[in-house]
Amino acid sequence: MARISKVINLSESDRLELLRITKSGTHKSRKVTRALALLSMADGNGPLVLEQSLGLNRNAYYTLKRRYLSEGLSAALDDLPRSGRPPKITEHIEAKITSIACSDAPAGSSKWTLSLINDKLVELGCEHSLSDESIRLVLKKVNSNLGRNDNGVLV
Repeated sequence: MARISKVINLSESDRLELLRITKSGTHKSRKVTRALALLSMADGNGPLVLEQSLGLNRNAYYTLKRRYLSEGLSAALDDLPRSGRPPKITEHIEAKITSIACSDAPAGSSKWTLSLINDKLVELGCEHSLSDESIRLVLKKVNSNLGRNDNGVLV
């Protein structure tokens, strides 16, 4: 005997919130897709319709439905925290790297190099050593160019 699935009945406030999310263009695409899926589920559409219209597979359909029914709207729309190792380069270390690159070069050098910045980080007591490539990526992120005369950080 087949199990009868629970129907999603959206409250008026939930429906208005979902419509607001789908109409404004300021949310992540995952959140908009989930909002559209919940609105479609409330209209009585099943997993096959959502798979064809939104590209939502069966597992995502049932997971979204279960999370909405058990935990509410915000739990259904937002991603759960992901597991994994936290990033090695924190905002604090990024700020240190940027401030070093913006300061005057050390005596005997005309410009900062990646290895000089790395040495300075170790000298300042950074708890772990970084690769030159990691430092380069941080400087690229803040539009820094070590070859420019003004140290390259755009304000």
